[in-house]
Amino acid sequence: MPTTREIVKRRKSVANIRKITRTMEMIATARFKRAHDSALGARPYTENIMHLLAYLAAGGEEFDHPLLEENNQSKRSIVLVMTGNRGLCGGYNGNVVRLAHQVIEKLEKKKQQVELRVSGKKGVQYFKFVGRPPQVGYTNFDEKTSFKDVEGLADEFMDLYINKKIDSVHVVYTSFASASRFFPESLPLLPLTSLEVEELEALAKIHIHDYIFTPSAREILEKLLPYAVRMQLYQCFKDSIASEQVARMRAMKAATDNAEHMIKVLSRHYNRARQSQITSELLDIQGGVEALK
Repeated sequence: MPTTREIVKRRKSVANIRKITRTMEMIATARFKRAHDSALGARPYTENIMHLLAYLAAGGEEFDHPLLEENNQSKRSIVLVMTGNRGLCGGYNGNVVRLAHQVIEKLEKKKQQVELRVSGKKGVQYFKFVGRPPQVGYTNFDEKTSFKDVEGLADEFMDLYINKKIDSVHVVYTSFASASRFFPESLPLLPLTSLEVEELEALAKIHIHDYIFTPSAREILEKLLPYAVRMQLYQCFKDSIASEQVARMRAMKAATDNAEHMIKVLSRHYNRARQSQITSELLDIQGGVEALK
């Protein structure tokens, strides 16, 4: 059985850890509030852009664009995996990389050469550890990431796709629905497949020909399609950041609760050990008194 001194030392150590986890929980809570507002604030804009694209495409006018056409020449695909720069966020990073492995396996079964790109230090470290270092690693995307930061990356993907140097771009990220619901998801960024057939058929019933577009629907689509790709990628980053903060907040809350429980258990052990020690000392005194008689 540990001595009272050992128990006191351990209890003090756990108390110090509790202070750290509680502080990290508070910091994650503050960061989550900002990330939450940013992610949910951008989502209606992104969804309405995709809805507008479908609305225009349902007008009946034939429209071809390189971002909508499938490429099958290069046999090369890009997989962008979004992880965090820091740990202590539960299974956030682990869930993303597990889904990334599944996406990579599916592409390789289709005889695709996968170019792995990873955002976040934890993801870069993981893929290096498993013997598959990413071709490109990004560590500059965090809660301060702006649309301009993401725009350059999206434009690079579109240039590669339009020039038929790649066949597809897949983004593996954590989709954020609410503070209690976030999950890893794979988004086929290119070709632009968000204009689902069912949605187009439903929108085709609307009498779009009653409207006059200035400029024409074709010109609007030509400008809007690249912007839609940029907004989708930007939304993926925003969702991932919000999910990371809420995951860290929940992990630190659980760690703080566990530390408090451990302190209570150690306090009980200390009281029992101290009581046993006092009883032993009393027996020694009583024994000494009896010996002096």
